Amino acid sequence: MPHIHLDTPTGPIELHFSIATPTNPSSTTIVPHLPCILFLHSGYSGHEAFESQFCDPRLRGRFNLIGVDMRGYGLTKGKISQEAYSPVDSADDVFRFLKALNLPPVHVFGLAIGCCVALELATTHPELVRSLTLCSPLPATEPEDIATGRLEVFDLWAIAFNHDGRQPPGGDRATLEDVTLGIQQLCFNNQRTTLTDALSKNSLVTATQNRGGSPQGLKESYHATVGWFLHRKPQSREALAKIRCSVRLIHCNEDVAYSVQYAEELEGRLRQAGITDVELFEVPGPHYGSVVNPQAINPILLQHVLSTSNGVGSSLPNAHAHGECKKMTTPFTTRLAVYGYNPDEDEDDWDDCESVSYYPLE
Repeated sequence: MPHIHLDTPTGPIELHFSIATPTNPSSTTIVPHLPCILFLHSGYSGHEAFESQFCDPRLRGRFNLIGVDMRGYGLTKGKISQEAYSPVDSADDVFRFLKALNLPPVHVFGLAIGCCVALELATTHPELVRSLTLCSPLPATEPEDIATGRLEVFDLWAIAFNHDGRQPPGGDRATLEDVTLGIQQLCFNNQRTTLTDALSKNSLVTATQNRGGSPQGLKESYHATVGWFLHRKPQSREALAKIRCSVRLIHCNEDVAYSVQYAEELEGRLRQAGITDVELFEVPGPHYGSVVNPQAINPILLQHVLSTSNGVGSSLPNAHAHGECKKMTTPFTTRLAVYGYNPDEDEDDWDDCESVSYYPLE
């Protein structure tokens, strides 16, 4: 999978990215005439968290799908050198990535704090964003109880390695299992599939490689899993007014951390800023509903992108033309299979390519 070198105000990084086209699961270039969807992940996992979108022929058969690993995650290389690392910094990295690849304006799908990064990108570089689809958007600031939970998970991570040489090189297994359990509770409500298990295992391995076993690694872990969330700031009405595109908000109604109130508040703030084309949807699923219930979320993304693409991508390739909906290989399928992912596990749920309709909340 490719990397691209970026020089940023806070130091150089080698940003890992993926491009999947209708005919190539791991391309280095886009198909020029097709719209592009950029996926921005949240905490605890890189952009492999979008396996359920990259494998969906309703999306892959029509568009260029692009994902990036943000600093501290996945296979991106580069230090988080600033103490107050925030979505503002991530949005600047994404901007530099888009310019380095000379990509056209993109449709953006954000998950959780990826929504914060997406909003920063759309307010600072509105000319680069065609639409915003925001799944499980976070409140303007992190609620105290959720911040406490993130700190508890971080403290367990610190204990697992102890960072003084006394723990095993790979960390204390029992404590790392507690870390994984805490993350699964937040992200998936402990809903277990081969995909959620594989994502958890893969994330633990990459986090250990990236941030385990040294004082510097401990600092990087704090910046990536705690500071990134705590250092975000509310965007002003003036900033939000710079957004030039339509916005779709998706609240997953089994989210144990963030209630629909926060999505409603964001909807209100966007409308107050003059963004009139805003809709809020509520669908079944946990915080990372795009992983567990893509059958509900992918059609909302599909319909939004199609409605803002002037008809480009409106027809499926012949291979998927008669309602058949077979999962496609992604840049992550093989890697996740190493950790037990079975792409055919929920094949019955993908038998029909007709979109499921979800309607905005009144």
